[in-house]
Amino acid sequence: MAMATTTLAEQYRAQEPWRSWDRALSLLPLKAGQRVFDLGCGTGQMSGRLHRAGCEVIGIDAHGELLDAARRDVPGVRFEQLDLRQLTPQMFGLVDGIWSSFTAAYFTRLEDTVQSWARCLAPKGWLALVEMEDLFGHEPLSTELKRDVRQFYEESRVAGRYDFMSGVRLAHAVREAGLRVVHHEALPDRELCFQGAASNDVLTAWQNRLARMGSLQSFFGARFSFFEQAFLSALRAAEHRSMTKVTLVVAVKLPSDLHKLSP
Repeated sequence: MAMATTTLAEQYRAQEPWRSWDRALSLLPLKAGQRVFDLGCGTGQMSGRLHRAGCEVIGIDAHGELLDAARRDVPGVRFEQLDLRQLTPQMFGLVDGIWSSFTAAYFTRLEDTVQSWARCLAPKGWLALVEMEDLFGHEPLSTELKRDVRQFYEESRVAGRYDFMSGVRLAHAVREAGLRVVHHEALPDRELCFQGAASNDVLTAWQNRLARMGSLQSFFGARFSFFEQAFLSALRAAEHRSMTKVTLVVAVKLPSDLHKLSP
């Protein structure tokens, strides 16, 4: 297995082929000429896809290194560095669509965040959120380690760092923001939701992920190496099973006179 020596941008780029983005994009009310946000755009792969579909795209992220990579890799797209909790309609005007993948979990008060994003949508605009639940939901793990993982999830959520179960909360947060859900499904993912033994490239991606998760390392302390070895062994096992889910929710903003009719 390759060592975890690549840059963060390179690690993010390597994950792209494992996602089901063609399926997700096929479910959006996407039209050429739309103004679209890509919130939490990272290295800009989805921004590039939306741009190639004929959209005017603004990619927004708080991470400067990833944005530098996006600006190099994705010409024709405007990229801005911003804490997404500070996004307002006055900054860039209203948009026809908002895409955000693997970003919602960083906002543990998700309903408030989605509501603020929805204010940036024009009437009949669309919002698409992709997020996972139970990142470390992989078998076989011992009962003790599964209990530790659940405790880590709760500690992270309470501290406001990350909600490891946020995928299950997407639809509720969207409805609370006054949007109408038009599609809700679990997406296949060859890194997160696979069954059976992991390939070497997927194992490397997980090794990289564990290496950069300082909060997980702090939680386990001296026991982190034991957890890491046990978890990677679970991924290698022929009987490996993933309980992780990657959820897509697509919603639309109703005209103001129809808002009261939203289910």
